[in-house]
Amino acid sequence: MNLNGLTIENKAVLAPMAGFCDIVMRKVADDFGAGFTVSEMVSARALRYGDKKSRQLMESWAHRGRYGIQLFGFDPVDFGPAVAAALEYSPDFIDINMGCPAPKITSNGAGSALMKDVKLAASIAQATVKAAGSLPVSVKMRKGWDDDCITCVQLAKRCEEVGVKFITVHGRTRQQMYTPGIDLSAIEKVKQAVSIPVIGNGDIVCAEDAVKMMDATGCDRVMVGRHALSHPWIFRQIDRALSGKEIPADLDINARMELLTWHIKQLCRVNGEYLGMRKARGQAALYMKGLKGAARLRYMTNSLSVYADREKLVEEVLKENSDV
Repeated sequence: MNLNGLTIENKAVLAPMAGFCDIVMRKVADDFGAGFTVSEMVSARALRYGDKKSRQLMESWAHRGRYGIQLFGFDPVDFGPAVAAALEYSPDFIDINMGCPAPKITSNGAGSALMKDVKLAASIAQATVKAAGSLPVSVKMRKGWDDDCITCVQLAKRCEEVGVKFITVHGRTRQQMYTPGIDLSAIEKVKQAVSIPVIGNGDIVCAEDAVKMMDATGCDRVMVGRHALSHPWIFRQIDRALSGKEIPADLDINARMELLTWHIKQLCRVNGEYLGMRKARGQAALYMKGLKGAARLRYMTNSLSVYADREKLVEEVLKENSDV
């Protein structure tokens, strides 16, 4: 996929997920071959007024794949200054969030609430494109707001008209949140309606799901969200599957625990031990997914308080899963 000279090689990319896709998780995904990673969503209005915490969300480490900064908001006026602030962090592209279903975001008219106002959404996209200059701008959207407001095709067309370079479509409405299964036909309809690249998003938990999505919709890339948090090696598996090569096995238990240990160490380095270990609780619980004794091991992650606590957790995991 080539966007004004910006090549995105690998065919699976990491979804931006607030509270999860911090600088450490993005590095993990990048190391496993994600075609690109994206920051947690950053408030355009907060950037406009110089909020320091919002700026911290845009920081990144050196990466093999591409890196985008995702902005959210409800007023086109906020996006020019926000893009100017984002450009200071040298992203490869700017992404606009028009898909977040969280009430605290949609109640202000941002996120997936923009699916109800295509004119406003297009104005935000146009303001962002203008401010970004030669840097590509993308939009992440949903199928629509609810069953009576399916606007993904209309919005995708308007985004293309104002200069957006690629679109990601999550195949559910805001009303559906994350269940039931995604509507592949929504992604297919957007792909058929525009000439710019389209990325499909939703319900990918294995390489076969990615192949199915691309075959069914004709999308150019696939975006992996929640499953990548517990199985980040899925990016490597998907890319191999879509290239017609043998799919690598999941990490064995020793390699998974080495990765967890590194992840916790980096969380402490970035946030300090106190906050880092509290962040590590949720991340460690994700790494327990699919293991023997997962329920008990997840419970153990709740007591992680100091860096040394990781040793007891890893010891218990290896003991419980010695034959995995």
